[in-house]
Amino acid sequence: MKMHALSGVHLGPAFHAVVDEIAAVVPAPRYPNLPVFLDDLPDSSARVDLMRLAVLVALERSGDNVHTISVTGHSGYLPDHGWLISREDPSPGLTFLKGARQPEDRIATVVEGADGVHVTVGAARFVFQPPPEEECRQLLKAGVRGTPIRFPVFPSPSPFLLARGDGPDEVLLWRLGLPTARFRLPGPVLAATHVGDHHQNTLVTLIEFGGELLVHVTGEADTDLAKLHVPIDFSVADEAAHDLSPLYFDMDEAWDFGVYFRRGGEWWTLRWWPSRALLRPSTSKVHEPDSFPFHTRLDGAGKVLFGPNWTAGRRDAGWTAWRHERDDVVIPVTRDEEVMGLTELGDLPALLTREGDVVRVRTANGVRTVAESAGTVNRHHQLPWVAVQRSPHLVEIIDIATGVVLHTLDTA
Repeated sequence: MKMHALSGVHLGPAFHAVVDEIAAVVPAPRYPNLPVFLDDLPDSSARVDLMRLAVLVALERSGDNVHTISVTGHSGYLPDHGWLISREDPSPGLTFLKGARQPEDRIATVVEGADGVHVTVGAARFVFQPPPEEECRQLLKAGVRGTPIRFPVFPSPSPFLLARGDGPDEVLLWRLGLPTARFRLPGPVLAATHVGDHHQNTLVTLIEFGGELLVHVTGEADTDLAKLHVPIDFSVADEAAHDLSPLYFDMDEAWDFGVYFRRGGEWWTLRWWPSRALLRPSTSKVHEPDSFPFHTRLDGAGKVLFGPNWTAGRRDAGWTAWRHERDDVVIPVTRDEEVMGLTELGDLPALLTREGDVVRVRTANGVRTVAESAGTVNRHHQLPWVAVQRSPHLVEIIDIATGVVLHTLDTA
C-alpha cells in the first residue's frame, strides 16, 4: 500500500477542486520524491493550513511523493528539486550551505487576506474561499476524530510523531503539515517508526503475527527487514497496554542488519546474523536515532546524552556538553531535577529537565519553564520540540525556546 499525504483522509470535492487548480501550474519535478520545507510558525488559522495542505497535495500529484521538512534547524545543501511553502508573504526564503538561496520559482506562500486565502505558487496567484475556521479545523482531523492518543513518541529526527490509537494494533501518524493518519496493522504493535525521505515513504512496525515477532512495512520500500521474524513466548498485546516503543534501525551492512526496540523497560535487538533472525537483549543502555534514518546512536555504559550536534554527560564540574572544535559548556542542574535529554537552542547546548510537573530548559546562562504537565512529555531528537499530552485526545508540540505551542495533534 502506497502512503500518500492524504492517507486515510477524505476531504471532499471542494478541496480537490482547489488541488486541481494548483496542480495545473506546478511544473513537472526533476525527481519523483519532493522535499518540501514548511515553516512552524504558531497561531496559524485552520483555513490557511487547509490551503497549505492543498499545495502539498498538488505537489505530490505532480511528482510521486512528498516528504515535509521543518525550516527550523535545517542544514545541508539546496535540493535542486525541493519546494518551500511559507505562511508569510513575501516569504523570507531559505539559505543553504555555501549561501545558496531557495529559488523563487519553487516557493509557495499561503496567507489569509480580507477577501480569502491568498496562495502563490511560483509566479501563479490564487485567491481561495475555504470554509469557516471551525469547519476547516474539523476537516483537518477527518479520519481520526474520536480516537484516543496513547503513548505519543518522537522516534526520529524527522518532523513526525507516532502514537497508539484505540487498540493494540492501531497506530496514529502525525506528519508536519499533513492530517493525522490512522493505520490498522495485521497484529498488535510493539514498536514503530516512519521513514520519509528522498528514497521512501513508509511506516515500519514491529508486530506480533502468527506466533512470531516480525517487522512489517506499510508503503513502498525495497528492504530486507521482512526477513526479521522469530517465534516468541510473550504477548505483544499485553505490552501494548503500557508503551509504544520507538523502532530504531542498525543497517550498516547488507549482510548485518537489525532493529532496536524497548520491551518491559529494557532494550532489545532483533537482527539478521548470519543467516537467521536472532532476538536478544541489547548490550547498550542508551539508544537514540542518528540523523540518517538507518543508523542508531548507542552508548553501552549509559553515561552520555546525544543532541543534534553536541554530547553531554556528568563530569567533575557537573553536567557538561562538548563538541568537536568547541569549548566545553557546563550547564547547572539542581539536585531535584531529572535530566530528560540534550537539545540545542541556536547552536548552543541545552538540557531539558523535569521536576515534578515542571519541565524546564537549562543553558549555561539561564533557565526557563517550557511546560507544566502531570502527563507524558517527549523530547524530539533533532528539533527544539517537546510533545506534551494535555488530554486523552490532545497532544501539543511546544517550542522549547519560547514555550509557544507550534502544532497540535487533536482528535476530539
